[in-house]
Amino acid sequence: MTEPERLETMQPREQEPVTNQFAVGYVPGVMPGKWFRRWEDRRHKPALSQYPVRADSWREALTSGEIKACFVRLEWEGQDPSLEELRQEFRAVALYEELQVVVLDKDHILTVAETLTTDELTAESEPQKKPVTDEADMAVELTAAGVGPVILPMSVARLHHRKDVTYRELTDAPTIPVVLVWPQDLNEEDEAAVQQFVGIVRGRSANSGRDTPPSQDKKAQEDKKKKQPQKQQPKAQQRRGGKGPRGAKAASASKNARRRRPR
Repeated sequence: MTEPERLETMQPREQEPVTNQFAVGYVPGVMPGKWFRRWEDRRHKPALSQYPVRADSWREALTSGEIKACFVRLEWEGQDPSLEELRQEFRAVALYEELQVVVLDKDHILTVAETLTTDELTAESEPQKKPVTDEADMAVELTAAGVGPVILPMSVARLHHRKDVTYRELTDAPTIPVVLVWPQDLNEEDEAAVQQFVGIVRGRSANSGRDTPPSQDKKAQEDKKKKQPQKQQPKAQQRRGGKGPRGAKAASASKNARRRRPR
């Protein structure tokens, strides 16, 4: 089964529309597992559902409400917008830049190099036409068969890795932006969930006030006050001869001196 077919089988096509869950999608190659785990570890509500989507259908999944947000790769597919163009229709935050690599068969002469430039690649062989993400597995299979190298985003190359191919970074190729996208017209509850998830993706700690529900934040402040030691009142300075260790000693000495005085 090819990757596009596998992804199709993972889509919740026969399920009822997702209404009581926070569904987050991701295109092939993107690996948001660490952020999903942080959401679950912090026991955020609502429950988060992970939805792999095809690279050519994330727009439809967002606008239909099937998912509330999606990890998307820009400027790779022919129809991909720039970040500025994307923000005219959706809300989006830039996450990181992904390297481009060339996938080579294991016996290719260029595997002796640790990295390559585009000129070095084309001087030795003719790469395949750049494939769309959803057909990348077929391009890698052709590379393994000796048809020619193929240039891919690094995460896509890793997704379709096999024993008879390897890859090398293209040092002069532009990087590919990866962003988190969500609709502009989400209701208040869904928008709040997305903003909380954005905080996790951006590295906000669990103790951050912006990442803590108000009820939990108030309770944490009350617990902190209870743990603080009460300030002790300063002791009043005792007079000489008064009560206390020093005063008692002085009074005793004075009394003994009067007894010994001759008459």
